[in-house]
Amino acid sequence: GLTHFGRLMASVHTNLMRLMQYGEAWGAPSLSVECTKAQAWLRFCGLELGRDYVLDDCSAPQAAWSQLLPVLQMGMTMVGPAELFEHLSACGHDPNQHAQLNSTQRAESIAYSALIEECLGVALLYSWWEEAENYSAVIRPAHAALLPVPLCYYLPWTLRRRVHSQLARRQRLNADATYRLGEAALESFSVRLGNRPFFHGDEPSQIDASAFAHLTAVLRCPLPHDRLRRCLRSHANLVLYCESISRCYFGDSRPLLPAEAVPAPIAAAEAGEGLFEPPDTSKSSSDTIKSSRTPKQQRFKRRSRNALLAAAGAALLYSFGTDLMGGGDELDEYDVDDE
Repeated sequence: GLTHFGRLMASVHTNLMRLMQYGEAWGAPSLSVECTKAQAWLRFCGLELGRDYVLDDCSAPQAAWSQLLPVLQMGMTMVGPAELFEHLSACGHDPNQHAQLNSTQRAESIAYSALIEECLGVALLYSWWEEAENYSAVIRPAHAALLPVPLCYYLPWTLRRRVHSQLARRQRLNADATYRLGEAALESFSVRLGNRPFFHGDEPSQIDASAFAHLTAVLRCPLPHDRLRRCLRSHANLVLYCESISRCYFGDSRPLLPAEAVPAPIAAAEAGEGLFEPPDTSKSSSDTIKSSRTPKQQRFKRRSRNALLAAAGAALLYSFGTDLMGGGDELDEYDVDDE
């Protein structure tokens, strides 16, 4: 297959935009809400996959170091998630322009986008990362499945700590209060949407990209504690809204609502004592030896193993980052030669 630099140059020469994202999960377009929003944004602008842009599901090791997706490549320009949507709008790819919204409609879209992202989005973060059973049974395995060893043990834990800090700064660590804000956002959006196919009528706009990304994540993700999904399912128009967008823009004919059964963790490490502890494949002599160690010896062994795995992960992160930066240096060299 093509190397990271090879894929980069291929998209440059074909003049196709390249969207780097986390891959599909549970039937949703992406594991990441922001990546799903980016896909919907492009499709709502009338852009077609394969003709106008290509998708790069960054499950390969070289993408694991960034932790921040989606990333858009347009020619020689790489745009991160913080500037992605503003950059697309500046380049003429704006669903609001495509839907021909007036100033009043644009202002209403901004208000409801803030409601969705600040209330429902934060409640979704809480349900994924703060609910211990949801994280252990579904969220951690889903992220770990995209990463190589040992990053599959380290990065989900890092992401969880980052989300916890975000929730703490927003004072959203109270489960009931956070969920009630998310439920209020669902109620408000349901009332405003009514029976319309999209928020402003017959054409999708920016608010629809944001709403669909959040709503489909709530509906698709099979969490053991699914308070948000139960609330969303009580609003039939929101379920139909998601089904319609999935079918018309993503060609998805799979059932929107997942089965109630929660999939088993992808790794035996989910039941281990330490976050970085790899699956134990032997149950005979090693168990006997382990049982003979004192608690202090066992803690020392775990900490030593975790330190080694963390060091190996750091080395991999450095190599992946060096590979990407090396690709950028090679691009600079090509530019100098062209001049």
